Amino acid sequence: MKPALRLLRYAWAAPASAVGLLLALPLLARGARAAPVQGVLEIAGGPLAAWQRRLPAACRFAAITFGHVVIGLDHRTLAACREHEQVHVRQYERLGPLFFPLYLGSSLWQAARGRDPYLDNCFECEAYAHSDPRTVRH
Repeated sequence: MKPALRLLRYAWAAPASAVGLLLALPLLARGARAAPVQGVLEIAGGPLAAWQRRLPAACRFAAITFGHVVIGLDHRTLAACREHEQVHVRQYERLGPLFFPLYLGSSLWQAARGRDPYLDNCFECEAYAHSDPRTVRH
């Protein structure tokens, strides 16, 4: 990919990446580790697993993507979910800050139709279609 195009994709997704970095700061301050992988900052460990146990089961995740930042329970989980999360990175590169309302809209639309707001979300369907479902633990 040409450097100018790569820079444009990072800039377009930057608002979402900033959200990911803000969410990651408390994790990093409490021992999480960050590593650049395939053009994405992957952050894992620290207190995330303990914090997640306090959430309702429907809100828990193995990994979550915000632009070019992926936050996961641990680095092994991130490796297993990498293909899936990389699809989300490409979605952010296409949609930039529009990703948030479009993702939420897809979930609400599916819920209104009596379908699963996560598994039937069009963005998740695309990510699952391009990754090995046996390796993704969401």
